[in-house]
Amino acid sequence: MRPFSIFRPKNDPNGILFNSPHSGMYLPEDFLTQITIDPALLHYSGDILVDQLIRNVPKSGATAFINHYARTYVDTNRDIQEIDPEMFHNPDIRPTTKSQKVARGFGIFSRKSYNGQNIYGAKLPATEIDHRLMRVYHPVHDALRNALNDLHQQQGFCLLIDCHSMPSYGFIDPSLSNSKQPDLIIGDCFGTSCPVEFSRHVARFFTERGLKVTFNVPYAGGYNTKTYGKPADQRHAIQLEFSRALYMDEKTLEPHDGFNALQDLLTDLSENVANFFCL
Repeated sequence: MRPFSIFRPKNDPNGILFNSPHSGMYLPEDFLTQITIDPALLHYSGDILVDQLIRNVPKSGATAFINHYARTYVDTNRDIQEIDPEMFHNPDIRPTTKSQKVARGFGIFSRKSYNGQNIYGAKLPATEIDHRLMRVYHPVHDALRNALNDLHQQQGFCLLIDCHSMPSYGFIDPSLSNSKQPDLIIGDCFGTSCPVEFSRHVARFFTERGLKVTFNVPYAGGYNTKTYGKPADQRHAIQLEFSRALYMDEKTLEPHDGFNALQDLLTDLSENVANFFCL
C-alpha cells in the first residue's frame, strides 16, 4: 500500500494544498498480528471521511494530499521524536520527546485507542520503529514538503490547510450543551503559522455560512501546522478541526445528509482563500 495519494488540479494550481493526515484506514497485516484490540475500534481514532470532504478541491485549483495508513499505525502529524520507548523491547538510543500526547498514549505510534484501551498486549521489537518511519512517515513528509515547495516556487507563496475532525459532544467543553459546541476550531498556532487576518478571513467564510467557529483551544495546530507555517517566508499553514456531527453519524461512521454541503463548502473555500492571497 502506498502511504499517500496526491490529487492535483487539472487547471493552474492556486498555491493551496489541503491535507488529510488522519483519515487513512489501512491497517497492515503485520500490524494486525501485533495488536490485541478489535481493529474496528481503531477507526474511531481517525478522521474518517475527511479525505472525501477535500476530494473535490482540485476542481478549484487546489491540491489534495491524503494519507492512507491509519494514524494508530503511524501518526504523521507528530514530531519524529514523539516516540514512547516503553512500547519497545530494548529501543536503540535516540532522542525522544515525552510530550503530553506521548504520555497519554498518542505519540507517533499510538499505544492506546480513542477510548483508552491498550492496543498491544506486549512490547514491540525495536526494529519496528525504523520500519514504520521508513514505510510511512518519511515518504509522507518528503512528498508533502516537495509539493509545498513546488507550489511556493510556482505561486510565490504556499498555504497548507490541515484538515481534521473532532467529536461533537462533551469533548470541547462538557459544560456546554451540544447546540453550543463549536462546529469548527481554527488553529493558527496563536497567530504564528499564518497571518491573523487570514485566520479571521477563514472564520468569516464559515460563520457567514452558518457555522459556529472558535480559535486555537484546544486545537492550536499540530506538528504539520507548526512545521510548514512560516509566514515570513510566504509559507502559511492553518488547521481546520470540524465537528463530525456536521457530516457523519458518529456511531456508525457513515456520512449523512450534511456531507455534500460541507464537501462543497471546502471546495468553495479553496477559491476563496486563493483570492485572499492574490489581492
